[in-house]
Amino acid sequence: MSNKQNTTRRFVQANLSEFSKKASEGCSKPVEKFFKDMLFGLCATGSPSIHNIAKLLQDKTSTKKTSERLYRNLHRDGIDKLIGDVLLDMLKPMVKEDTLFIVDESDIEKPYAKKMEGCQMVHNGSKSEQTNGYLLLNIVALIAQQDGYNLLPASSILFSPKMELDSTKQVLQDQIIDQQIAFRNKGTYVFDRGYDDRKLIGFLIDNGVSFVIRGMGLRTVKEGLVEKNFKEVVDEMEFKYQLDGFKNGETFHCATRRVSVRTDDHPSKRSNSVEVSVVVVRKYKRGANKGKDFYLLCDFDDPNMPEQEIITKAIDIYKKRWAIEEVHRQMKQSMRWESMRLGSYQGMKNLNAFMVLALFFIYRCKNNIHILEAGFPKIIQYTKMDRYKPKDFVYYRIAEVIATCITLFIQYKRRPNIQERRDRDQMKIRF
Repeated sequence: MSNKQNTTRRFVQANLSEFSKKASEGCSKPVEKFFKDMLFGLCATGSPSIHNIAKLLQDKTSTKKTSERLYRNLHRDGIDKLIGDVLLDMLKPMVKEDTLFIVDESDIEKPYAKKMEGCQMVHNGSKSEQTNGYLLLNIVALIAQQDGYNLLPASSILFSPKMELDSTKQVLQDQIIDQQIAFRNKGTYVFDRGYDDRKLIGFLIDNGVSFVIRGMGLRTVKEGLVEKNFKEVVDEMEFKYQLDGFKNGETFHCATRRVSVRTDDHPSKRSNSVEVSVVVVRKYKRGANKGKDFYLLCDFDDPNMPEQEIITKAIDIYKKRWAIEEVHRQMKQSMRWESMRLGSYQGMKNLNAFMVLALFFIYRCKNNIHILEAGFPKIIQYTKMDRYKPKDFVYYRIAEVIATCITLFIQYKRRPNIQERRDRDQMKIRF
């Protein structure tokens, strides 16, 4: 092992130990040890398998006894809420006014599970079908930096509707309130079209939350005491703003208008409503209209913001929402999120919280990517052309470097054998 690799290994070991100590601050000694073992195991194996984590730890007890200890601690009540509070405290100094909180649902597919508590039919978005499993309500913070951006998981709640008293919408609203209190109402929330819901819009407006929601174009709009069809209002709008599209030769013809949205379930002359801005985008290529209209419902802090600024800001914010899809992909591929398997519903919620905490540590290491690159340039860099400019979404490579470093740690006064210390990225040439 080279001196640079040793430096990177020591850096990862010190940071992970400090991160674990901060996450378990105020807990008992057994719980502190449990936090440290889970974080080291999840980052090293990239898998939520308790058996694999127990094998990695190599402490003075058998793998079976270590697994039993980890399983026993995973059934503790309140671990998921404790980790949620820890994530809020760690994110608090990083959140700024331009921070984006990207909200989206995912799922954990368990088609063959029969004894897992709380398992029920959920919608699998990747396959567009109903499957047995759990819902995941994820919020990812996108923090702008001078050299790009950094993604940090803000929360992930494993949810089974038949096990919870509250609905998914109520859980989401409670989580947004907690974050707004912790972050002093900073940041803008970004939602896909599945969240185009009058109750959610009313909640966000009433609590002063800045947001951008992709609209479905199916609702009615209230003007005075009369409700009009959404498409009728769009036809009356003047598309006087033009912006460059996302592709070459593409232009956006845009219009915006302030409208009222009914928040009560049933229409009436006295029904409650809130005001939002509607941004309508039409794509043109070579002078021809391409595709359907694109709707964004938004509301920002500044009531006097010019129309063109509203349009530009809403489109730019929503474009960044796609970053969470890459996070979901890494959760299911690199971290093997769907391989979580416990019989207890509380244990599943706690294990999911530990997965988020480990992912937070991995993503936070992007701020020190120069140290990781110095020790393992083959893993971090993609090509020689971008040697000094790593890709924005380099978290797959960061996770691999951290896993490599952890396998070189000396734990419990045990030195890894030569097979474990061997550089697995070194090409072996045999004659």
